[in-house]
Amino acid sequence: MSELLELARRACREAIKHGAEMADVELSRRRGVSVNVEKNGIHDAKETSTASVSVRSIVKGATGFSTSSGFGVKDVLETARRSAAAAKLAQPDPDFVTLPGPASCREVPGLYDKGLAALTAADLIRLLAAEIDAAREVCSDVMVQGGASLGEWERALANSLGVAVADKGTSADLFVFCIVKRGDDVGSFYDFDQARVRKDFAPQGLGAKTCKEAVAFLGSRKIKSATLPVVLGPLTTHGLFWGICYCAGAENIQRKRSYLVGKRGQQIGSRLLTLRDDGLIPRGMASGARDGEGAVRRKVTVVEQGVLTNLLHGSYTANKAREENTGHGSRWRGVAPTNVVPSLGKATAAEIIADTREGIYVNVGSVMPHPVTGDISATVDFGYKIENGKLAYPLKNTMLGISIFDLLKNLDAVSSDYREEPGTIMPTLRVQNVKVAGAQ
Repeated sequence: MSELLELARRACREAIKHGAEMADVELSRRRGVSVNVEKNGIHDAKETSTASVSVRSIVKGATGFSTSSGFGVKDVLETARRSAAAAKLAQPDPDFVTLPGPASCREVPGLYDKGLAALTAADLIRLLAAEIDAAREVCSDVMVQGGASLGEWERALANSLGVAVADKGTSADLFVFCIVKRGDDVGSFYDFDQARVRKDFAPQGLGAKTCKEAVAFLGSRKIKSATLPVVLGPLTTHGLFWGICYCAGAENIQRKRSYLVGKRGQQIGSRLLTLRDDGLIPRGMASGARDGEGAVRRKVTVVEQGVLTNLLHGSYTANKAREENTGHGSRWRGVAPTNVVPSLGKATAAEIIADTREGIYVNVGSVMPHPVTGDISATVDFGYKIENGKLAYPLKNTMLGISIFDLLKNLDAVSSDYREEPGTIMPTLRVQNVKVAGAQ
């Protein structure tokens, strides 16, 4: 990687030489393998390799980007010159202050694994074929779709202020979607496995599990509209929590495009809600010692006992607000969460359901508010009616409606048990007084 770092430094100097006031350069190599499944068989397999350079130049706060393929010295330097020329023509931004400076940090273990990188398309095909067979053993007429992918990359990043960092990573994922038909009756379900290292990548059993869930969704029924408790399963709460932290990104706040504008320091939900963003978890899917600009990542408690306590920052938003950079930035601007970890409750998911006399259980779904208004209108594609503390039957033609603040305020249970994917903990939640729209 040392030769890539030196080339990145050289490109920075070239951008400065041609008029940039500040610059950063990223050189990256990537290898990707993907396999797709359709109609119970392998549809296609693809392997790609890329080498790219991206140069960002700053002039009076204005940004000029230029990208190209390959690491030929002439091409890289020409890319730097184009970036500087673009910055000189762009609209100045008075809110831009500076790029991140150099800072030391501990590396996060478990982000690159030779064993995972050694997997091939043939290995992914064998894994998928085994899950197809397992699903068909559960139900012979199941229709299986899905796929698997592997990524391996290395990056060298340098800027004109002295940042010079190199890192590399691996990741893999496999997902299965099962569909079972009985005349006009259809049951379906989706599940996945993902990892940064080989020992965490264990999709075995996914096909059978997903097919059983799909069969369970046969015989879905309509319900009457009502106001009910809603229990959100782990695969639903993950997206909800991540979305809250995304809307707590300082860029969204500063640009007035978040429902959390003006809410910092205020109680936005139940005291049961605590959310921490932690990009330093070993082997975490979104982990990394530094963000996209090379700034050091920090653990941030975004919500503590229902109070919005902190925002997520990149260098641009931190400098604009005169606050600490939390290391959540991107060279293309924008601020995003990493691994979102909630605090847990005392009751298990089974106990929360058993304690719900009547309600709705959402197994998988997107219960995401509008990022600006905070309104939630969600279709329940994979849900059950709860009756007398048990999952009674699957639902169809059902929707949920509530504001994000009412949802968080009415949160009255967080489970003690959870589903875990690398870097992510996903508990079960219960929310009272949700409008449920069923058959008219």
